[in-house]
Amino acid sequence: MTDLRRDLEARRTDCSVPSENPFDAAAPFYDAWYEMPLGRLVDELEKDLIYGLAAPVAGERALDVGTGTGHFAFDLARRGLKVTGVDISGAMLNVARAKGESVALVTADAGELPFEDSSFDLVLSVTNLEFVSQPEKALSEMWRVTCPGGRMVVAVLNAWSPWARARQREALEQDTPFRYAHFFAPREFVGKLRHYGPTRWNSSVFITPGGRGQRLAWALERTGRLVLRPFGALLVGRVSKMG
Repeated sequence: MTDLRRDLEARRTDCSVPSENPFDAAAPFYDAWYEMPLGRLVDELEKDLIYGLAAPVAGERALDVGTGTGHFAFDLARRGLKVTGVDISGAMLNVARAKGESVALVTADAGELPFEDSSFDLVLSVTNLEFVSQPEKALSEMWRVTCPGGRMVVAVLNAWSPWARARQREALEQDTPFRYAHFFAPREFVGKLRHYGPTRWNSSVFITPGGRGQRLAWALERTGRLVLRPFGALLVGRVSKMG
């Protein structure tokens, strides 16, 4: 075990369960990332892959699990989908509600979704699964509410990316939500999705956490998705539910 992993495991042993949702304190500052040049670029790269796999269509019913401040939920709504966003953090949802967008926002645990079976054409979850205590239960719930002919699209932070290592180092210095994250390796992530059927997957963001390579970001993205699929910062997978 590396020194970094040993230190992280020691911290999790000391405080494996936070006294409150770790995203509550981060809520007022969460959207600031998307206002920075690097954050805007990463967002564009990630959405290109996520929406390429999700293939959202205006008029569809969509559920955004772990919606946070509504970043993806509101974007889907602007694309004409009928969107519901779910999150367990009341503080994050308060920030989302203050934006005044036309999205239904519900406080709920990803492992206990308060919806009927087959309620949504698209079920999306972006950087949420790595923060839930029972990812298999969350996936089962997302699959349950996906309607026949619909699809479940999940994105997680990649343990094999330098971005994960940077976030782990950051968590050693300050109490960020990443202190409680489980970073998924590609095989582990895809294996969980394949439980539900054939899985299409790829990864996104091949520039460095410090922003090196920004000028070549889209060229790196095209090349990375072809030959470096296991190493992008964000792993994205899609499973379609047979009608």
